[in-house]
Amino acid sequence: MPPWNGFVGPSYTSQSLLADAERLVNWYPEQIESPFATAQVVFYPTPGTRDWATVTDVGCRALFSIDNVQLAVLGSSLYRIGVGPVLTKIGTVATDNNLAYAVTNGTIGNQALIGAGGNGYNLDLPTNTLTAIANLSGKVFQVGMLDGWMVAFDATSGTMRLSNHEDNTTWDPTQFAIRQAPDQWRAMIIVPPDIWLLGQQSGDVWYDAGAAPFPFAPRQINFKYGIAAPQSLAAIGPTVLWLAQTSEGEGMVVRTNAYQPQRISTYAVETAIAQYQQLGSLSAVEGMTYLDRGHPFYCLRFPAADATWVYDLAMGTWHERGYWNPARNQYEAWRPRVHALIFDQHIVGDAQTGVLQVLDANVGLERDGSVIRRLRRAPALFNEMQQIPIRVIELYLETGTAPIAIAGMTRRDGRLMWRTSDDGGRTWGNERQATVGSRGETRVRVRFWRNGTPRDRVGELTVSDPIPWRVISCYINNDGSGA
Repeated sequence: MPPWNGFVGPSYTSQSLLADAERLVNWYPEQIESPFATAQVVFYPTPGTRDWATVTDVGCRALFSIDNVQLAVLGSSLYRIGVGPVLTKIGTVATDNNLAYAVTNGTIGNQALIGAGGNGYNLDLPTNTLTAIANLSGKVFQVGMLDGWMVAFDATSGTMRLSNHEDNTTWDPTQFAIRQAPDQWRAMIIVPPDIWLLGQQSGDVWYDAGAAPFPFAPRQINFKYGIAAPQSLAAIGPTVLWLAQTSEGEGMVVRTNAYQPQRISTYAVETAIAQYQQLGSLSAVEGMTYLDRGHPFYCLRFPAADATWVYDLAMGTWHERGYWNPARNQYEAWRPRVHALIFDQHIVGDAQTGVLQVLDANVGLERDGSVIRRLRRAPALFNEMQQIPIRVIELYLETGTAPIAIAGMTRRDGRLMWRTSDDGGRTWGNERQATVGSRGETRVRVRFWRNGTPRDRVGELTVSDPIPWRVISCYINNDGSGA
């Protein structure tokens, strides 16, 4: 049987559904690197979550981990995380609608700089003593550290301030830099050996030049991509990513290649962003990165639109993630908003609870016990408006993986849903179901017969049972043999 071309692919919903109506939600594509594989690209499920630690403060704003320092900002509280896990409340920090940030200056300074609610705080790590830094009151948005200097960035004035070397308690008011241009800096991230400073329409890169009294200086680099959403600025390895804007417009996502930004968003992603912009400003969009099973993921959370898009740097593809709300019968933004690798586990926090969670690919549920609804809307079967006879559609996926008992259900087999559209995905036929077998029934075949002779057929696969949904391919049989 020939394969359904492009069935395993990214999210790509064009302005016209007749051109392309593809969606991929809560799955991601993976290239099979062996030349002898049964398929070159397959779908693997995005992770669910399980509870790890709970506090009474609601809304996780920052997670940080390096060496033996693990920190979390939840609500108005700073916590230090120990093995167990045990969360010890250290003190109180200011709150606002933004993320918080944390960084340390290593074993020499033994201090952490916390940026939260516009203020800066020093945490003495040996004593767990938290103190507000008077010189930074109302002057901190993002923080970082480079070569022993703590760096506090003030987005209101576009100012980068430095502490004394290896001393987070002392901030000389003369030690600062501000851009001498109309396009003042709006966001900062430090990826050693560089400090990335982005304005509305352009950006600069600074480094430790060893100068005195101010040690940092700009590289001879300037690029014409600014930032539309300061909290979208994130890094994974040496790569920096953000939701960009220029003097001509906004809503493009870029990543750095060496010292130059390159567009990574597709027209379909940019169309979605333009639609989101009608619902609210892009300035509140948040970015988060993490690396799992060889895939570096950049997650863009759009609060106003209640949506999340994820870019896979290894594959160069986009997919969507979402929390399924059955009451609204629609996806909402994926709940995790901050991440850190803590004690060899992917720990995330959300804005809705005081629960830190573990991302786990073996879990098929959200942390509240609701199902993860996964969806693939495939590209159309289309041949210049000619009729295409389709006798059998067969989905090739792992079967027989259902647990002995499925939580909350009396049945023991996993099931999937399939529906089709003959007008590019604008209207849909009746939903059909198929079993993928009970546990151990690994030879079950998933086939749908009597599919008519469409001219423009879009297929949509939906699953929600908490089992490992791994999809290999989809095949079409036109001769009716059912082989």
